[in-house]
Amino acid sequence: GSAFLLDQMWTNGLVTLQETLLGLLLGSVVGIVGGLVLGESAIARATFYPYLVALQSLPKIALAPLFVIWFGFGTTPKVLVAATLTFFPLLVNTMSGVLSVDRARAQLFRSLSASRRQTWTKLLLPSALPSVLAGFEVATVLALLGAVLGEFVSAQEGLGVLLLQQQTNYDTAGVFATLMVLAAIGVVLNQIAVQLRKRLVFW
Repeated sequence: GSAFLLDQMWTNGLVTLQETLLGLLLGSVVGIVGGLVLGESAIARATFYPYLVALQSLPKIALAPLFVIWFGFGTTPKVLVAATLTFFPLLVNTMSGVLSVDRARAQLFRSLSASRRQTWTKLLLPSALPSVLAGFEVATVLALLGAVLGEFVSAQEGLGVLLLQQQTNYDTAGVFATLMVLAAIGVVLNQIAVQLRKRLVFW
């Protein structure tokens, strides 16, 4: 009945949400650090960026079976698919933000012999923050999509698994209900990111 469906939604929704948040965290950290490095160094940009674009062009659903082979059937493959989708928008937005840093300010930091850590924390990251948070807004939804894609390939629980079960049983109402829950999670995560951006870059 409806009580059983609600219980299923809650249990599986928590699993998907956990995978989404872990993937979002991992992809964001790696993407932001990578964006800072590529934005700061023209050599690193010329060396690595073409390979990263090539990686981004691969269909992520094709990477999921590889992650399963390498890391088994647990949470890790789903988190990695979510992180892979999250990584690139944050990399590009962070790199773009760093490249848009005012040259006069960058020269001032160099003339004051600022360390790399000081340059990153006091100049590059604050300057790139609006772009980073704009990328983060997109990444929240992509992380959820990645978690569900990973569940389609290999999982015992999660909203992706629930969708597949409902599809197999021709449960149209159940499919719509699960899609509505996924949409709600996506909207809530995105709105949290929007509010975060408004608070951190209020200027």
